[in-house]
Amino acid sequence: MRKSLFDRMGREDGCRRLSQAFYSRVANEPILRPLFPGKSLRCATEEFAAFLIQFFGGEDEQSQYRWWLSLRQSHARFRIEESQRLAWLGQMDLALRETFCADEDVAALLDFFRMASLYLIGEDAGPPIHPELATLWQRQLRLEKLMSDVANGEDAAAILSADLFLDRPSVMVGILAAMLEADRPVLTEYVASLIHSNPDLSRHRFNGRSLLHFAAATACLPVARILLRLGIDPNVADSGGHTPLYRAAGGRDSGEIVRELVAAGAAVNHCGGISRSTPLHEAARFGNTSAALALIELGADLNAKDKRGQTPLMRAKSFRRAKIVEILLLVAELKHE
Repeated sequence: MRKSLFDRMGREDGCRRLSQAFYSRVANEPILRPLFPGKSLRCATEEFAAFLIQFFGGEDEQSQYRWWLSLRQSHARFRIEESQRLAWLGQMDLALRETFCADEDVAALLDFFRMASLYLIGEDAGPPIHPELATLWQRQLRLEKLMSDVANGEDAAAILSADLFLDRPSVMVGILAAMLEADRPVLTEYVASLIHSNPDLSRHRFNGRSLLHFAAATACLPVARILLRLGIDPNVADSGGHTPLYRAAGGRDSGEIVRELVAAGAAVNHCGGISRSTPLHEAARFGNTSAALALIELGADLNAKDKRGQTPLMRAKSFRRAKIVEILLLVAELKHE
């Protein structure tokens, strides 16, 4: 029996090799390189490899390194010109030929990428010619439709199709995160119900974050309570080194969920990530008054310094958060009386 295309590619390692080969070319491509600001293409390389692994049905855990589930949503911030699309395909052609030996596999994959590139700019090129890729593409299109339904308020349609992805827990976490971010009661109820009936989802991640991080960031108290009852560590760190409390401090009006997390054992003064910021630093940055008040009440250190030596007050001043500045100055004054 002939191996699948994914097997012939070398499975997960082959996807990583293709992504590395492609982005090593992008680094020196004058038409494409401006699309990727910053010195490093490491994140883009990891994201593309994670997409390929997810698309081909590889290790589900790799989906946690994705930023977006929808291809169109992930590229919406770009204005892709025809010259850029063609340059992308040209570099991919070279990367495929560098990575794979079989000409028929190179041709099949290049046809798929050509079709997908047209989809990204809103054109319908039909399914890929290769039958295996055509089947996989139909599954991706169902995911595209689901994410579009969540974004556009088509809640019933989104809920009806969401269960199709329960076999991919990390993908499912990404779907549930989008539903929480939509902040609509029917979606929140669905998320809570699904976690209750599928508690193992609480152990998986998307974009490096757990469901508790997403529930905290969206101030979704019902879902956060379910997750905490399931035994999720309130101090679990995401891929950036930040806890759910930190995400709550930078999220929506979140005083209540801050109190819930701290009551469950969240460390008020945990500092993590590259910036070594505390939750109060994050509340100051985003002007989250209710979170700041709750953190102060629960013992947050007003004099904690981040990597740059800034206190929460200094952070609030630099982001011009007048209300937070007023609160911090008043609390400092009261403590010195």
